[in-house]
Amino acid sequence: QYWDEDLEKQVTSDSGDGEKVRPMWMSALELAFWNFGAQGFINAGLLSSPAARAAFLTQTSVVMTPLISAVAGESIKSSVWGGCGVALLGLFLISTSASTADVATDAVGSAASILNQGDVMILLGALSWSAYIFRTSKLARSYSEVNLQFTKTALLALMYGAWFLTTAASTLASAGTSFLSTGWVEALTPLWSGWNSPVVWLLLAYSAVGPGAVADLLQQQGQKETSASESNIILCMESVFAAVCAFVLLGEVSSMKEMVGGFLIVVAAILASK
Repeated sequence: QYWDEDLEKQVTSDSGDGEKVRPMWMSALELAFWNFGAQGFINAGLLSSPAARAAFLTQTSVVMTPLISAVAGESIKSSVWGGCGVALLGLFLISTSASTADVATDAVGSAASILNQGDVMILLGALSWSAYIFRTSKLARSYSEVNLQFTKTALLALMYGAWFLTTAASTLASAGTSFLSTGWVEALTPLWSGWNSPVVWLLLAYSAVGPGAVADLLQQQGQKETSASESNIILCMESVFAAVCAFVLLGEVSSMKEMVGGFLIVVAAILASK
């Protein structure tokens, strides 16, 4: 019923972008598709791409988003383009600041090397994330945050569930067993070794409620007032917040390179908001 209520609200409102009104579940399915692509491609790419290199490639979405917006016919302010460049530099400094010099050197040196399959998949994930942010900005004003994000999350859960079942079936087939046979739990344990730990489930619940549901609601609400390009730059502040939390909760001290990178990201957010 709430789908119909949202549709009625859309018909009586003007989104301002001239886009044809669609039933909410179709927009939720589109956002779920882009969100699934972002996480799926990045997770798969990490199997063959070094973590330090992957961290930087993922953040190229800060440049992809204004490019998508420009191709779609939107006018991008020069301050936003400048903010994108500054944010990308800050993210590069943070992502290449590793605990060992070897990892940092590998991340920098590999930038000019030929991209492998994992790198391409991570770039596709970054592109999917940019598409998600762009489409969220277009759709945010047309739907209730709770209804749209609930429906998107439910559809996303079905996609991840299908992925898991496919992987589980493949794993069981390799082990010569099935869900109908004894020993299938032991065969699937390597897929998630901490499945029987209460702490793991608590952490998973926190991730679902906090960084998941609440963050999605706030992001959609915020993107009603900001462009996709500005939103992506502001979302880069996640790296800065992570550094602050690491210091307060874990006592980790950021390196000078990380602090400079964080400062550049703050400057980029200020530039983009002008």
